Amino acid sequence: MQEGEIERTVTVLGKPCTVSVYQSSKSVWVCIGSYNGERIEAKGRSMSSAVRSWIKAATYKGNLKLRLNMM
Repeated sequence: MQEGEIERTVTVLGKPCTVSVYQSSKSVWVCIGSYNGERIEAKGRSMSSAVRSWIKAATYKGNLKLRLNMM
């Protein structure tokens, strides 16, 4: 964990996930976490936008995995 890193719990497709968020520069926030065993990293101009981007990426990967399993 980096100095100033914040842990948050978010929900993706009904599954709680813990992510870490930190500010890498004045206007860039980074959100990192694992979803279904896959590491996902997202960036945003604010902490909340980085977390939203992470949730969006994890949801996309979760939906993609569900579709592939249905084939």
